[in-house]
Amino acid sequence: MRAAARHAVLLLCASLVLPGAGAAQKGSPPMSPRDAIAALLNQNAPALLQGDAKALEAAEIDASDIEFRGLQLLAPPQAPAGGPLPLVLLVQKSAMRGWEVGEEANLMLAAFDPASGALEMAHPLVDPKSEASPPPGLQRPPKPPQSAERTLMTKVYRFDARERLELARRPLALVLHALAFDWISNGARVEPAHGAAAGAPTAIDPMPAASAGSLPTYDATSRHPALPGAGIDFKIEPLRDGGHALLASFAQPVSASQILPAPQALATGSGPREAVAVVRIGFAMVGLDQGRPILANWGVPVYASTSPAPGQRVAGHLAIDLRSIAAAPPPGRYAVYLFMGDRVAGPQGLTIEPVR
Repeated sequence: MRAAARHAVLLLCASLVLPGAGAAQKGSPPMSPRDAIAALLNQNAPALLQGDAKALEAAEIDASDIEFRGLQLLAPPQAPAGGPLPLVLLVQKSAMRGWEVGEEANLMLAAFDPASGALEMAHPLVDPKSEASPPPGLQRPPKPPQSAERTLMTKVYRFDARERLELARRPLALVLHALAFDWISNGARVEPAHGAAAGAPTAIDPMPAASAGSLPTYDATSRHPALPGAGIDFKIEPLRDGGHALLASFAQPVSASQILPAPQALATGSGPREAVAVVRIGFAMVGLDQGRPILANWGVPVYASTSPAPGQRVAGHLAIDLRSIAAAPPPGRYAVYLFMGDRVAGPQGLTIEPVR
C-alpha cells in the first residue's frame, strides 16, 4: 500500500473468519446482514466518526461475526463548518474477492450533488499525485485456492472526505458512496453546515439530436426499460457500428429548482417537443484496475404539455451514445452506474474489447 494510505485509519489486524457467524437475538425479528452491519455502525457512530481507536477496533471485531460481503458507509448527517468531514467505511469480502478486485486500485469514494449533477470520485488509498491510470501490465499475485472464497476479511477505514473530494469542501448537500468496481455501498446524505442555497434551474445538456434516428434522444422507445415507480433504471445495448448506447428511464417528485420558468420548445428527431423540467443525472464508468473512472453528468429534459407543480411526479427517458463521453476507453471490464437524487442505479457490466 502506498504511503498516502496512512491518512486512513486502517486496522492492521484484518479479521479472518469463516462465514456463518452471527445470528439474530432471541425474540427479535430477522435482520438482513446489511441492516445488521448498519445498526452496528450507527449504534456507536459518534465515537467511530471521531476516530476513537477502541471503537473502530470493536466495530471490526463485531462485524467479523456477520457474513455481510459488501461495503457499508457511515457519515455525519450534517457536515461540520470547518475541519475534516469524517467517513467510516466497513469492507467485508472473501480472500478470493480481494485477489480479484484489489482495494488500492479499485476502492473509491464518490460524491454526487443532486442539484447540479456534479459527480466526483477519488481513490482514498492512493496518493492523489499518482491517481491517474495505473502503469501498463499491472500484475496480481498468484490466484489463491478455491477455499479462499470461504475465508472472509473484514476491515474498517476512517477517511476525511474533504481531503480527497473537492465537492466535499463546498457548502453543498451531497450523497456519498463508496465503490469497489462492481460493489457499491449504501448512500449517505450529508447536508451542509449552514444549509444549501436554492439552485437555479439547470440547462438541458446535451441538447437532443435534431435528425431522426440520431442520439441523444429523450423520447421513450420500445427498447427503454419500463418506468420505475420512483428512481432510475437503465441498460446498455450494442450499436450496429460498434459502439454502445445507454438507455435509461426515470421517475421522481420534481423540485422547484428543476422546473423551467417556462416550457422550452425543442426541435428533435421525432418532431417538436416541449421541456418543462430538467433532471440532473450523473454517469460513472468504473474500470477494473483502470485508475480514474470516466464521469459525466447530463441535464435531461422532462417532456410534457404543462408545467408540473413542485412535488409532482415526473418521468423521462434518455438514450445516448457512450462514445460521446469516451471515444476510445481502454480495453477491459467496466461497471456502469447512474446517479439521480438520492438514488443510484447499477452496476451494469460492460466489456471493451481490444481493437484488432
